[in-house]
Amino acid sequence: GLNRVAGDSYISNYAKPDTNTKWVKDKLAEDKNCKHESIVIIAHAVLKSEIYNELDDYFDRCRVLPTLTITGDTHPSRYCMRRNNERIDLTVEAYRSGPLRVSVVRDPTGVKGDFFHVFDSQTKNDNDLCPNFNR
Repeated sequence: GLNRVAGDSYISNYAKPDTNTKWVKDKLAEDKNCKHESIVIIAHAVLKSEIYNELDDYFDRCRVLPTLTITGDTHPSRYCMRRNNERIDLTVEAYRSGPLRVSVVRDPTGVKGDFFHVFDSQTKNDNDLCPNFNR
């Protein structure tokens, strides 16, 4: 998980803009044989485009993988997941969400890659209008 924002923010103690990008690049570079089945990034703040560029470079080198990013630092009216091809983004705020439980479920056939199950223990359902991502 990335725990320091990369740039100007109302949050103090932020990292240099390239620190998080370098961390992601280094971690993806460790997978020399393209063995990852999915990627989950948990970050305090919304990811900068440089991080997504590193993911795209990895996808070019290996293959596109199901990717889940969980971030804070925004205040949307609804806390719905957003989908962009194989990437799913979820925004949470500490005061609006309970503890999240994220499960990565491996496709037993090995054809479709991994699936993500996200359980929010918050009892107030403010996401009635969220899109359904079932395929």
